[in-house]
Amino acid sequence: MSVDLSASHRGDLAQRLRAEKDEVAREVTDLFFQRHPEWKERYGSRGVRHGVQDALFHIDFLAGAVRLADPHAFRRYVGWTARMLEARGIAPHFLAENLQDIAAALRRTLAESGEVALFEAVVQAGLDELQGAGGDDGFGGGIPETAHVFLQALLAGNRRAAQSVAEQLLSQGRSVPEIYLQVVQPALYHIGSLWQRDEITVAQEHMATAITQNVLALLYPQLPIADRKRGGVLITGVEGELHQIGAHMVADVLESDGWEVRFLGTEMPHDGILRAVEEQEPRLVGISTTMLFNLESTEGLIAAIRGAAGNGGGPRVIVGGGAFRQAHEGWRDVGADGYAPDLSEAVELARKLSGEVGSPHTAPSS
Repeated sequence: MSVDLSASHRGDLAQRLRAEKDEVAREVTDLFFQRHPEWKERYGSRGVRHGVQDALFHIDFLAGAVRLADPHAFRRYVGWTARMLEARGIAPHFLAENLQDIAAALRRTLAESGEVALFEAVVQAGLDELQGAGGDDGFGGGIPETAHVFLQALLAGNRRAAQSVAEQLLSQGRSVPEIYLQVVQPALYHIGSLWQRDEITVAQEHMATAITQNVLALLYPQLPIADRKRGGVLITGVEGELHQIGAHMVADVLESDGWEVRFLGTEMPHDGILRAVEEQEPRLVGISTTMLFNLESTEGLIAAIRGAAGNGGGPRVIVGGGAFRQAHEGWRDVGADGYAPDLSEAVELARKLSGEVGSPHTAPSS
């Protein structure tokens, strides 16, 4: 879709839509219950509260799709929402009615033809999804639908919507590692890509990180732990690294796989990391490096770990993070034993280096 609106113009429009959301959510919910009095009898005041909350979600996701000029973003959200509501016995036509009411109320915020065209395209994409219309629903190089919905919650700054996605997946029987791998990880990769392309601000990126940390804390108590004990692993970032979500998820999935994990976080002084290695005597050390300029620091840390062990002893070292995705052979240059490009391969690589079958992204045995 081609609409000639600058990113700042789209951002302003999205902000205006969100500024209206509280009033509109109450307005359309009241209208819906007036039109369907049997719902008020069936669900009572609790149903009204849920109706307002759902309308707030719809507006946040609609505004997010407007911000990105991507109708398919809203279409995927609507498809996911329709399936979730159907599982509760609520037919798709009720969602369509609600979206039409929201769109009618929000049209008062539109100031010019370009805004109208973009807004209508986004709304229509959602309605087309409910009507089973065809069309390309791809987004972000194949990002899964639920990951896409989670992504939109992060971009909207909607903590409750992000939590709702995670809770819904848990209720469907999805495990925490599955949610990390199939939802959180691809959404965060896309956040990083948007930030690199200057399509979101630093504030939005930080907000997405904060919401994700909140979701990880919500999910952690549900993390399954394998019966098998595989040994100790220490996960850290080098001094100067500020990004820790990826390392946090690696620590969690390894713990779920039966490893005894010590997660030091990031921006950790190297002497503190070396003391932790000496005290814990882990079988593996995982180092997260997101920025290319920290590769030299990573190399220095690995050399220090090797030097402290002496005679080829000490833990095996795994690296990962955005810096190594940009420099694919960089893990060899810094002296690591292997590189894990994502969460699933981190688990496989940890097993490989402990003598089990695993990832192809490993160095020759030393």
